[in-house]
Amino acid sequence: MKILLISYGNIDYDGRLRGLISIFSKMGTVFPFTRGKAPMNNWGAVCNLSYIRFIRESLRYTKTLGNFDCLVLDNRKATIPGMLILRKFKPQIVIQDCRELYLMNEINYWQGKVGCFFEKCMLKKADIIICANKDRAKIMAQEYKLQELPLVYENLRELKYESDEELNEAKKKLDPLLSSEYINIISSSGCSLERTNDILVENILKVKRKCKLFLVGDSTAKDEQVIRDIIAKNAIHNVEILGKLNQTELKYLISRCHIGIVNYGQYDTNNRLCASGKLYEFIYEGIPVVTTSNPPLKRLCDSEKIGCADDSYAEGINTVLEHYSEYKKNVFEFARNHTIQSNDDCLVNQIEERIKRCSYVEV
Repeated sequence: MKILLISYGNIDYDGRLRGLISIFSKMGTVFPFTRGKAPMNNWGAVCNLSYIRFIRESLRYTKTLGNFDCLVLDNRKATIPGMLILRKFKPQIVIQDCRELYLMNEINYWQGKVGCFFEKCMLKKADIIICANKDRAKIMAQEYKLQELPLVYENLRELKYESDEELNEAKKKLDPLLSSEYINIISSSGCSLERTNDILVENILKVKRKCKLFLVGDSTAKDEQVIRDIIAKNAIHNVEILGKLNQTELKYLISRCHIGIVNYGQYDTNNRLCASGKLYEFIYEGIPVVTTSNPPLKRLCDSEKIGCADDSYAEGINTVLEHYSEYKKNVFEFARNHTIQSNDDCLVNQIEERIKRCSYVEV
């Protein structure tokens, strides 16, 4: 089967995009058109194009392929080029991956509403729909009156070391910040106030063990200043704001930490029913988590005992530390029983079953 995959995501940083390409490569020959570097001969990757140019270049790339069997659209920004491609080239199967759950009545800016409109239009044309967790699948089926539930592809992902050289550089950069005297805690959501990192920083002094908090990830200047003001006002000396790290640096830092913070806002459906890849980055490095009380996160913590859900953070951190060896054991057991390979294989099987029901394409 010949498969065209369109994504405005950047292949160099987008774990879910890399996962989708891996999955569809098991089903046929994939011709991806994405942003980022082009690591393969059949890759139509482009760097930092405007969205309008991206649409134009994706159509040009599609024309070079000739006939193809399956069109895969990753996220909302793939829907506009997808509709143009569908009209002109008429692939037999259309698959849409809705990694986010943006609802029209919850969006306050016009670009977002336009995105919701085109996504809804494409959902009506798609033969197979994929989303990121069971909670979202149920909401989507109701919201868009789908005939069957979307398939679920959870954001299981594991960080990789890019090279020995990068690892050595990461150690030089991060080792001076690490000490065996501390319990190391990491949040990879930066200084985000929407994700309540202000509450996290304010309550870090309530942790009963000597600890150090690392805030990793992009932040707005405004959010970072609020966090720095909290640190200064409360004379907090155990918080490090590191900004964005590359994959090797992030993996190394997590491997040297004891607890990962997984936090999302509750202000809309997309965030409330979060589908966290960050959670699995921590789990596959073997560290327990403390999460916010978003239903998917709390359910996993309660059922699998891989961490605690606590919107104020400190009590959850203290609980995990009090029973650390037990939580650590549960994390390893969960990772062993929920592999990326099995997650991918499950989706491949489900897609192939649905394709058999709706097309003449051989898989």
